[in-house]
Amino acid sequence: MQAHLPIRGLIWQCTLLLRTASLLVPAAQRAEWYKEWHAEVWHWLHFLSESGRLNQQTTLDLLRHCWGAFPDAAWHRFNQKKVLRAWYEVPRSARFCLGMCLSLLLVVVLLTGLAPTIRSSFRPLPFRQADRLACLSLHGSFSQLSEYSLFHDAANWSQWARSTEMVAAYSWRPVALILPDDVVRDISARVSPNFFQLLGNGAALGRVFAPGDETSCAGCVVITHRLWQSQFHSDREIIGKTISLDGRPATVLGVLPENFVFIFPEVSIWMLPGEGASATNPAHRAGAVLRMGQHVSLPQTAEEFRRFARNAGYPEPQMDTFVSRARQGTRLYLFFCALSLLGAIALGSSRLGGAKTRKLTLSLHDSFHWWGFFLLKTVLLLALCFVASLEFPSRVSIILSGSVHPLAGPFSTWLFLVMAMIALSWSLYDQGRRCRLCLKRLGHAASVGTPSYLLLEWWGTELVCSDGHGLLHVPEMRSSWQEFDQWVSLDESWKPLFENEEPVHTP
Repeated sequence: MQAHLPIRGLIWQCTLLLRTASLLVPAAQRAEWYKEWHAEVWHWLHFLSESGRLNQQTTLDLLRHCWGAFPDAAWHRFNQKKVLRAWYEVPRSARFCLGMCLSLLLVVVLLTGLAPTIRSSFRPLPFRQADRLACLSLHGSFSQLSEYSLFHDAANWSQWARSTEMVAAYSWRPVALILPDDVVRDISARVSPNFFQLLGNGAALGRVFAPGDETSCAGCVVITHRLWQSQFHSDREIIGKTISLDGRPATVLGVLPENFVFIFPEVSIWMLPGEGASATNPAHRAGAVLRMGQHVSLPQTAEEFRRFARNAGYPEPQMDTFVSRARQGTRLYLFFCALSLLGAIALGSSRLGGAKTRKLTLSLHDSFHWWGFFLLKTVLLLALCFVASLEFPSRVSIILSGSVHPLAGPFSTWLFLVMAMIALSWSLYDQGRRCRLCLKRLGHAASVGTPSYLLLEWWGTELVCSDGHGLLHVPEMRSSWQEFDQWVSLDESWKPLFENEEPVHTP
């Protein structure tokens, strides 16, 4: 039968949709499936046309109905019961949990640019003979020191010291970089003229400071590669240009290489002590870098410079090698990760172990899978916390202000502690809600008791393994901290309840 001319276009559109959807239907059922759908749409469309009800709204309803042929065809291709069961069961499996933890870790690593902060902590330091570099830190409580005295004393120590070849002082403080359309709060460091010579670093553009610049180039500054990119848009003509720091003009002398990193990564602007030197600075913001002599140990150098510091009236200094200082932050985070993992094992042994062994004795194979899954899940979560807390604060600070804020480091530490506690708490909670045999997340929660008799609280909640391995009772009103979740292994008499349930095997 020929369709009326006005509706032939709609018939053609619906036919195209149905033909496309029919490709999902198995070949043996395709012709019958298409014939049924096509007849329904053909009669519907002619009814609308002949009754005068064919308008924009009914046309949209008809096309929407045709699009519904795609899920209907998919259910012919796939077993609906198996698909729905897999949709419910697969997210509860142990492999899905580990896969999601690993995926989140990879996403965080990619979002942070492959974790540059962590990678830089394990790369060789970009200094000449870095193993002979040491850092002298002053950690006096609320003590202030004179920057002029520090740089003067560092020059004298360089001449008097027998354990070092060169000494350079530094003192960092906040600074305002005034741009034509913005004011960027950044960190600057005043350094001795021989600072970069001591480290053995050159410049990617221009040059770095050299002895004598304190008089001939007192207003010159050296900027980091990050600041050059973010605020000066990688302008290769930046050398010799004047910028404004705290309202004072400064001339850009050079741009440091991209791989340059000092023990204070927040510093973006380096200047000499002669221009606008402040009278005092907190002791923890100042110190000195040393290049130790050949065949000289760190304890020998530390003893000599402690004597220098005491004679000059400085707080008791702390001496570390550059390699140790550069790795200190990452090592500290790794130490806390290991400590958190041991704590998770201890808590899991006391809480999860008690719940596991009261009603069920696991075989060696099942115990290995139980604890192996718990450890691997916890390690992935702690690694996620480790990467996120080290990378995100500095990245967000750079995005918002163009520089690394001094509070990024402390915030990163607190963020790690909070995230690690949340991760460990969730890991323990998730482990306690899993089947002791197949490690699936338990479901079919049912409240037990009469809330009106128990101060409006249920006595407990019971969860059951969908494969019929066991039942977990979780008390809602604990009378003692020693009260454990009760796991009951279901025997063969319970199996008929799960005979109709087809187990879903995850890849």
